[in-house]
Amino acid sequence: MSKIAVFAGHGGDQAGAQYNGYKEKDVNLAVSNALTEILRSRGYTVINNRTTDVNRSIVNDARMANEQGVDAVVELHMNANEGEPFTGTEVYYSIFDKGTGRRLAQAIVDNIAALGFVNRGIKTRVNSAGQDYFGIIRLTRAPAVLVEMAFLNNPDDMARFNVDEIANAIANGIEEVIPPSQEGQGGPNETPPAPPSSGGLPYPMPNYDLSYGATGDGVRWLQWYLNRLGYLDTPQEIDGIFGARTQAALENFQRDAGIRADGIAGRVTRAALIAALS
Repeated sequence: MSKIAVFAGHGGDQAGAQYNGYKEKDVNLAVSNALTEILRSRGYTVINNRTTDVNRSIVNDARMANEQGVDAVVELHMNANEGEPFTGTEVYYSIFDKGTGRRLAQAIVDNIAALGFVNRGIKTRVNSAGQDYFGIIRLTRAPAVLVEMAFLNNPDDMARFNVDEIANAIANGIEEVIPPSQEGQGGPNETPPAPPSSGGLPYPMPNYDLSYGATGDGVRWLQWYLNRLGYLDTPQEIDGIFGARTQAALENFQRDAGIRADGIAGRVTRAALIAALS
């Protein structure tokens, strides 16, 4: 039986886009719950990151998907833009995935567009380190797609938007690529690299908090993890100096991990870094 991770973007105090009374987190959740019900009725096993309005952690979601051995990850979002509203649906997939993930993205966007939405196509997005920009795509081993279902700030899109129809369209796209009875369909995206197995980590783990201005091997340990997770650009940035770029990278990781983004590598943050590469 195929296993699909259906993740609702944002949640809790992370509302996402907001427009004319709509909150992205609520729309994402409504479609996620409807999609989950449809997929289960078709014979899929489904896991969720949330079924109510609670905060989510991208790092924890990715780890759950990896531990559960899902065949694919589908994360749901609503689009928005400044100024004159854009329109339509688009789906992101991994820059490293030319197989299942790309086909899944295409099938989903085509099925949503068949409801009358403008088809903006399938896309990839790269961060400054040359890796996938979106954390859920970068950190999961199974093929992962991020679905921008429609534009929340476009009245025409929202007038056309029906939760059950959107959920059914996404389910149809999934089924076209990953049948409910087919196991092991998923393949790797960019598997997060594991720490070295010969001799352990290249730098000792600090047992003290690290913050802006710190130097030494403790900072190198922090930078090594941030580099492996795609938050620091190059190995050359593992210089043992806790400067502005290291602080910004750490805060980005903390936000993705759902912990306080204070730019301090305390006990909770250090544990989250280790768990993210476990």
